[in-house]
Amino acid sequence: MKENVLLIGNDFSLIKGKDVLSDGHLALMGIAGGISPRMAKLGWIMIVIIVSGETSCTINGKEYALRAHDMLVALPDNILKSERATDDLSIKCICISRQLLEKSFSFSMYNWDVMSFLVSHSVLSLQEDEYARFSAYYELMSRKLENQQQLCYKESMQCLLKSFLFDFYGVVGRNVSSDMQGYSQGNKLFRSFLDLLSSVYPRPRSVSFYAGKLNVTPKYLSTVCKLCCGRTASAVIHKAVVGDISNLLCYSTKSIKEIMVELDFPSLSFFGKYVKRHLGMGPKEYRAKWLS
Repeated sequence: MKENVLLIGNDFSLIKGKDVLSDGHLALMGIAGGISPRMAKLGWIMIVIIVSGETSCTINGKEYALRAHDMLVALPDNILKSERATDDLSIKCICISRQLLEKSFSFSMYNWDVMSFLVSHSVLSLQEDEYARFSAYYELMSRKLENQQQLCYKESMQCLLKSFLFDFYGVVGRNVSSDMQGYSQGNKLFRSFLDLLSSVYPRPRSVSFYAGKLNVTPKYLSTVCKLCCGRTASAVIHKAVVGDISNLLCYSTKSIKEIMVELDFPSLSFFGKYVKRHLGMGPKEYRAKWLS
């Protein structure tokens, strides 16, 4: 079987060395029928499209059977174990590093409906147009990754990856609505909070802003967030803001002062301290490290 696997690293480079992924790569090849069954904990998001044939695997102990035009989605930290595959199996697989995923599509970091759905629904059946579209994305990414010296390569790949992920989100979203019955009031409030967080820009960093819009107290909103996702409302807000900062530092030519103004920080000094606290280094150092 031809190994149709794209491994996209933090800087949009194609990871060619199998040793970089170690047992995770072997587990994937077990799904593809290339080796005996293997188990691995994933450190990236893996999206596998079945072109032909059949295969099976377990994710976090739950067994899945896949056939042509199915899509397997394995999230970071999932425990993946390959089981068996037919001789005519053919796959197309895109593996994206956790860090690149967060930088390229920060919305996915806090979209509770989609991520919680994928935790328990790792296999999706693609419609014909969806299968054709994702196959086209695979081919285009594969071609672009062969020419990484092209002018504006990173910017172009970022746009392509975002488009791919938005289409991916659309496929998952088509399946989410039927799985949302019986949500508690707390879950509904949490989703409303995430919807509000994703709809305002620049994002206010105060919990009281969102609590006021949702007609609840800041303390209650934080309690609900903690129960739903294990993080306080403040932590969720800062994660979203840091995603905006990272995107602007890495993918825009705006000056640090322009970014500070755009994101509504009161001063360069405050902005610099905020970035260092959440990203481990100042904005200049962070941008330089990304561009190096």
